[in-house]
Amino acid sequence: MRFFRAVAPAFILFSQCAWAQNPIRLQTRTFQPPRGETAIPPVARSGQPALRAHYILQFSANPGPEIRQELERRGVSVLAFVPDSALMVSSGPGANLGGLGAIWAGPLETPDKLSPRLAAAPPPAFLVEFYPDVDMGLARALAIQNGFAVVENRSLLPGHLVVKGDLNRLAELAANDEVSYILPASADMAAGADVAGCGGAETAAGPVADYATMGTGWAPDASGAVALQYFIESLPANLDAATAQAQIARAFSQWASYVNVSFTEGGSAASARTIAILTPSYAHGDAYPFDGPGGVLAHTFYPSPPNPEPLAGDMHFDASETWGVGVNTDLFSVALHEAGHALGMAHSSDPAAVMYPYYHVATGLNADDIAGIQSLYGAIAATPPVQPAAPTPTPTPTPANPPSGTDTTPPTLRVVSPSSTIVSTSSPAILVRGTATDNVGVTAVQWTTSTGSAGNATGTASWTLQAPLLVGTNVVMVRAFDAAGNSTWRTITVVRN
Repeated sequence: MRFFRAVAPAFILFSQCAWAQNPIRLQTRTFQPPRGETAIPPVARSGQPALRAHYILQFSANPGPEIRQELERRGVSVLAFVPDSALMVSSGPGANLGGLGAIWAGPLETPDKLSPRLAAAPPPAFLVEFYPDVDMGLARALAIQNGFAVVENRSLLPGHLVVKGDLNRLAELAANDEVSYILPASADMAAGADVAGCGGAETAAGPVADYATMGTGWAPDASGAVALQYFIESLPANLDAATAQAQIARAFSQWASYVNVSFTEGGSAASARTIAILTPSYAHGDAYPFDGPGGVLAHTFYPSPPNPEPLAGDMHFDASETWGVGVNTDLFSVALHEAGHALGMAHSSDPAAVMYPYYHVATGLNADDIAGIQSLYGAIAATPPVQPAAPTPTPTPTPANPPSGTDTTPPTLRVVSPSSTIVSTSSPAILVRGTATDNVGVTAVQWTTSTGSAGNATGTASWTLQAPLLVGTNVVMVRAFDAAGNSTWRTITVVRN
């Protein structure tokens, strides 16, 4: 059977359309569509029944649920969100786009479907992503028809194929309407090994697809800083709660090490600019149910906008997985990836990056991750080096029966000495000094290390601790508790020579 190449939508100009207020952000380019250009619905393939085609609908503002529902009612399927105010959709011939406020429509061009990283170095194989409404039998046939061999792998995300073949023929494959994006496959994918994928940062309008790049992230306050909170509703049941919490805190700390963003524990999941963290299974109240053991490990909602509060930034981990620290499904690695989405990061085409669409055990952020987050929030004055893996933190002790109250403001915790969050020393111990303040009073300052030590600091408002070090990388976590049971933390990475 011969499969014919899809015909992209044709175009017609309308003089009454408004000018786009927000750009379309793709991995290959950011652009403002030409004024007044909109699309005729797609035409049928020659000699074939009318088929659906895929194209971007651009709006002057984020399209709300009423617009999306009306599109679906008219037979236009909403497939993904494209920052800042566009939707990837599909429809058959004759779809009516009038009266919806769309100001431009057009397909992804072939170069927009090819990751720029493909030209850097020939990868061992290619990850070909198809739109979610494409029949995978047709997808496989298109790959083979264009001269590529399919690498069998049942653990891939829906709509994904790993193929091997001639790099120079990728443009021919990408020209098919059904193909959404092609990027390098990781070495384990090329070998057919089992992998676990991330479907992308979620929005109310669908996930942010891999051909799109990040939007603008969280808006800074008047000082130029971005202060976020997180609230843990539930953690993996098979892990000690304090250990799991320390791994999530460690993930947030990695991102905060490179940009002017802070994370503190909050008192309510419903508070604005608060990342709610929970570990449910299967259907759990949003539009993205989990699929049981294996498959999708976690998902995260993009910042506001486009997501509304209090959903913006929330991170969900699948309770059906066997979570671990450095083994099984590594919680730190998954949390590090999902925290990137919570900050507004899109997926990366670099197989070594934390933000690659398939998980791998991470030791920290790589150069591509750092460049991406700094393009959103700017670099801090002194950027630490890319960090090696830290050993497993021990459970964090908590004060016995902390007083409860209505106050939800965490303490303010400062590390005065050492002045850097990355320290190199030959000493068998490190002396750490700092301050802690709170409107209802600080009741305890405690510390743990990733090498198994823990204790109470001397003092509260002005505190001192001395933590032992092993040769190699040591992560010292300091946590302050207030009289209402709130807490906040800081970490220092110490490399003992």
